[in-house]
Amino acid sequence: MNMDPEFGLFGSPDSDAFGSGLFDGAVPAAEPAPGGLWVHADGGWYDVHALDTDGDGMVDTGTLTDADGTAVFTDLDADGVADVYHRVRENGTFETWRFAAGRWRLMDSGDIA
Repeated sequence: MNMDPEFGLFGSPDSDAFGSGLFDGAVPAAEPAPGGLWVHADGGWYDVHALDTDGDGMVDTGTLTDADGTAVFTDLDADGVADVYHRVRENGTFETWRFAAGRWRLMDSGDIA
């Protein structure tokens, strides 16, 4: 397993972070625009319909669902870009990813039960 000394994360960057169907049918943008919750994935940036869950007037959390499970994206620093991504899969497993230095890196994974 590869350790990332800067973030203490493991796994290969971007290694199957989203699976094949999470953004099916969505058209990526070349770069994030103001006012959304943007997620970087293969092919560009995707705007995830999101809510303002902390009441500061800016969207910060959004979800997507596909055949593999549910994804929850969160913007921790209010810049409009998702920093953390949690995936709960239909098979009872979870993954937590962190977006840093332009890449998604796996932080944790395991069984939910």
